[in-house]
Amino acid sequence: MRLGTKHIGIIASLLFFSSESFASFQDELQFQIFHYASDNAPTIYLSDKTIFETQNFLTKVDFYFESGLKGAWSLDPDPLRYTLYFDDSEKSLMWFGREHPLNLTRGYIVEPTSALGSVWVQNQLDALNPRVNGWIGTGIVHELDPKWKFIATYSPLFIPTFGPSLGFTDRGDLNPSRFARLPPSNVITGGVNLPIRYQLRLNQLSELLFRHQVFMGLSHDDPNLNLDAYVYTAPRPMAVPLTDATLAVNQNDVNAKVYIDPQFPREYWSGMRSQLKELPFHPSVELVQNLTEFSNHIVSLTGYFESPQINPFVVKRATRGSFGILSHFQKEFTDPQFGDFLIFLKLPLDITYDLAYRSLVESTLMTGKQSLYWLNELEYTMKRGLSLLLALRILAGEDNSYFGAWRNQSSYSIGVKQLW
Repeated sequence: MRLGTKHIGIIASLLFFSSESFASFQDELQFQIFHYASDNAPTIYLSDKTIFETQNFLTKVDFYFESGLKGAWSLDPDPLRYTLYFDDSEKSLMWFGREHPLNLTRGYIVEPTSALGSVWVQNQLDALNPRVNGWIGTGIVHELDPKWKFIATYSPLFIPTFGPSLGFTDRGDLNPSRFARLPPSNVITGGVNLPIRYQLRLNQLSELLFRHQVFMGLSHDDPNLNLDAYVYTAPRPMAVPLTDATLAVNQNDVNAKVYIDPQFPREYWSGMRSQLKELPFHPSVELVQNLTEFSNHIVSLTGYFESPQINPFVVKRATRGSFGILSHFQKEFTDPQFGDFLIFLKLPLDITYDLAYRSLVESTLMTGKQSLYWLNELEYTMKRGLSLLLALRILAGEDNSYFGAWRNQSSYSIGVKQLW
């Protein structure tokens, strides 16, 4: 009797999962209706976060969709890894798939507000909820002794930071999504204001993707201190645009034509992070240094705390707040940066057993680049696993600031969340 490929796949899956000692599945689905200050009509927002884990396998799939002409979408499986252990003690391991090298040894995942997270590859398609991405490849975590571990990761594939789509029409006109950062649309030459037309010059996709990335580090962990030091090399996550401009004249109009050749030059970084577990707020200090451009270094200081209890009769949930600073100090950037002396606060509160409040404040304070993002969200649990969401998002700032470019995108929203 012949077995079709479908039956073989089912049998293989059963054999794989039967070899695992446990399996867990979690899913969070959100459906919301947004109304932006810049729009007349509401926008539909849909997101889904799925986590599946067994003894050796872990994946988290994030899906995001926003309707309308300015909308965007993303489907991002990260992490997606399979782990093999060197021995029965499961202290040293090798993994394959997609993962951030330090997520296996740090107490917390690498966050965008950390020094390393700010220069690492990110998914910024959902611009107000960026995520630090892992590399696609293989890595090891080898225990040198009970307190020290050696970390090494190699990736043959480079995936750059994905941000909101800028978009061009066939004529070179801009067709941006909601949170895209726009280049100049006109230029004054000879006293005449001329529109700018853009044309992208793209190399072969293989020249972008097949780029080596290497990471090595040491991690120390004991009851008082979590410490890691590392070096890595990878292409720059954000494109450096090489431009060539000409003046285009025809029978109907005159415009400036700009040719854009995006490049991802190789970078070399070193860094160190230390977290003191015995001090209040468990402060974490991190410094990353560009090894070929010594003026380019980033520092972050982050503190963590358990959310305060307003109602003493509420069973405490797994909520954690944080606050901190992120800055690149001496380095001068023409474009606004997330680390333009950023201060942030994440504050979750359980007001009653059914009502929770979450607030996120992020503000860049650098002179001439001051801006603000403030999220306020209420969640009311209607029944187990089903919640009602109400949120207000405020964006403000100067013209050449990180959040200021989006100051007409303040919004309020209402929706539901379902947990499985």
